[in-house]
Amino acid sequence: MMNRCIFSGFPLDPADHFRADATWISARLAHDSSRFLLYGRGRPLMDISEGLRPAYRSTAEVQDITGGHWDQLDWTFIGLDGDAAIFAIVLNQKLELSGHEKFIDLRSIAVQVSAEGFSAIPSLLGRGKMLLDWNGRRHFCSCCGHKTRTENGGYVRKCTNEACAAEHFPRTDPVVIMLVLQGDKCLLGRGVGWPEGNYSALAGFMEPGETIEEATRREVLEEAGVTVGEVTYIKSQPWPFPSSLMIGVQAKALTTDITTDTKELEDARWFDKAELRQIFETGGDDTFRIPPEIAIARHLLEEWLQEG
Repeated sequence: MMNRCIFSGFPLDPADHFRADATWISARLAHDSSRFLLYGRGRPLMDISEGLRPAYRSTAEVQDITGGHWDQLDWTFIGLDGDAAIFAIVLNQKLELSGHEKFIDLRSIAVQVSAEGFSAIPSLLGRGKMLLDWNGRRHFCSCCGHKTRTENGGYVRKCTNEACAAEHFPRTDPVVIMLVLQGDKCLLGRGVGWPEGNYSALAGFMEPGETIEEATRREVLEEAGVTVGEVTYIKSQPWPFPSSLMIGVQAKALTTDITTDTKELEDARWFDKAELRQIFETGGDDTFRIPPEIAIARHLLEEWLQEG
């Protein structure tokens, strides 16, 4: 598909039908064809010799590094690349790196690879990061406080207390991000602490019991004092910081007066479509910096500007 957001386009077969098969997972953890993505402090290990690509480790190398004590490690099955199983694992041990390997922040990776067009690498690394982050925060049961263990290839944590036996599942936090429109104008804001000229679409976490439309109307009214009517879904984007789903929408404004929530926004204003088209053509400047390509806000703006 064209015009995908960064962190979308997962390149592997998720093979979810194998996750619950503990024997299959155990065999794959020891299989010579399996490959491992390594993470240190949330940063994936990358091969920087020719551009950026994951620096996979073999089963034998990971066994040597970790001793194969899987019950003491945070790891997860990611999917199948052909017949090869791909796993992600957190390394707490010191690792000797070659001169062309480096642990790199995922945002930096996304920015660099997106400069050359769409790549599925951030989606692969993002899924590993999200699952490892979740596993790392769920070592203890939130129901009874006992330790949990990894099941279903890292997609479930189960309480080891037999009297409890609660199962915990990875969570995704939904976020609405909305391009608010009034005729040929759109509403953009600058968050508190953002550099001068950095404007983006308004956004906020959904609250329990809300629909996407309700969350959109509440957030725009809270942050900018603008009342919204019709809400139209456009596209979504996984966002692994730490584990959100950005739900991109267009929203039609019923009012235009702006009253900003100064705890959230330093500024909010209406931008003319013709003005923004010119800015996008010239690349922006210090008065208006175009949102980066990794942000869904960039996609929402570009698709609106391409409309007649």
